[in-house]
Amino acid sequence: MSYKIIKDLIEKKKVPNCLLFFGTEEFYIDDAVKLAKNKYVDKSYENMNYMEFEKLENNFVEFYEFITTFPFMSEKKLCVVKDAGFLTSSGSLNKKEEDQIMNFIDKDYDTCIMVFLIKEGKPDSRKRIIKKLKDTKSIFEINKLNEDELSKYILNRFKNYNLAISMKDADYMANNCGYLEYESIVSLYHVNNEIDKIALYEKNTKNVSLDDIDKLMIKSVESNIFKLVDFICEGNKKKAFEILEEMLVNNTPEQFIIHMIARQYRMLYQYILLQKKGYNFSDIISRMKLKNFVATKLSKQSKSLNLKQIEIYMEKFLEIDRKIKTGEIDNRIGLEIITNGIIK
Repeated sequence: MSYKIIKDLIEKKKVPNCLLFFGTEEFYIDDAVKLAKNKYVDKSYENMNYMEFEKLENNFVEFYEFITTFPFMSEKKLCVVKDAGFLTSSGSLNKKEEDQIMNFIDKDYDTCIMVFLIKEGKPDSRKRIIKKLKDTKSIFEINKLNEDELSKYILNRFKNYNLAISMKDADYMANNCGYLEYESIVSLYHVNNEIDKIALYEKNTKNVSLDDIDKLMIKSVESNIFKLVDFICEGNKKKAFEILEEMLVNNTPEQFIIHMIARQYRMLYQYILLQKKGYNFSDIISRMKLKNFVATKLSKQSKSLNLKQIEIYMEKFLEIDRKIKTGEIDNRIGLEIITNGIIK
């Protein structure tokens, strides 16, 4: 991934004079900035040689003055623009300001490094500055970790606390913390908080136990949805309502829970349909573009359902959704009907 590449370039002090970081992993984007700051900026003269701008709009004169003046008692200065929206399709600078940045890149000023960050959206490849940064190989896309990478990250993070965790338990934590789930906004900042909390609890031990992970880690919505659907299918109303209550206490919106349950059954329907057509587990993962842990849970749940049951369930969902929208019942009542096991 690009994080490893930029980390290596920073360590070797071989970064170009202008960098653009964008992508879905905010923690690694911020960490790349910290690495550059630690490598290039002497803390004794930080106030003179390091500057952050939230945006360039309305701050361009101050920004350009900083990047074009010599560093103080240092080889380089570092300037970070935390929201470089002008490099996306939704923002812009005027032509004069663009020309000045282009001139800085073209002349390869070696006394300052500019770092542009895009944390929402993507760079617009039609823009002159983006084309120039592509030419100089200065654009780094830093995205979220996959399943295997996240498990290894968790294992190594605990190792920094001198704590051992089995790969199986690291996998469990990775698959239940919310980082990997559908449309997740959870970053490594959240994962780190969970690890730090568990590490603090385990400070007088040498190993992290699964019981303590279960006791301390806040479960993701998707993880709870899987459990909720499991209990609904089993007819275990008591456990189903316990999971529902936990999600509501954690301020998960009722309509979102309904949406996620419906999505779960749509995926189950598609999974079973593909099974009946003769596709194996790997083929289904590929065709449905599923993460391995999601496919594994769908495989388990599919054993207790058939297509007819799910069709009946989805019809009931449509009926409940209609009643909610027409005001016949509210979201909470709709959720309770679902949790009470409307298939049975």
